[in-house]
Amino acid sequence: MNIVSDLRTLPPLERRAVLERLATTLSDTAALAASEGEEALELVMRSVGLALREVAADLATVDVVLAEDVAVRAMSLIMTFHARHPHLLAGPTLH
Repeated sequence: MNIVSDLRTLPPLERRAVLERLATTLSDTAALAASEGEEALELVMRSVGLALREVAADLATVDVVLAEDVAVRAMSLIMTFHARHPHLLAGPTLH
């Protein structure tokens, strides 16, 4: 997970942007989980996404190690969903 190992080297504003993007991706993936009947996974992803959005600024500046751990766990949730539902795209496709 290169993004996580590189998170430490980013300036705080960019680190915050990465964490906020992860929060958005969690929320988007939670909506997909709901549409696929994955209620428990949807609840966890939605909750973590909302919490991450709330604390992204603090994590980005105060505790980089915790920010890395949170990023790994957020990506694990996203990957878990896509491993269960590989037929769904992980993100937008450019044509």
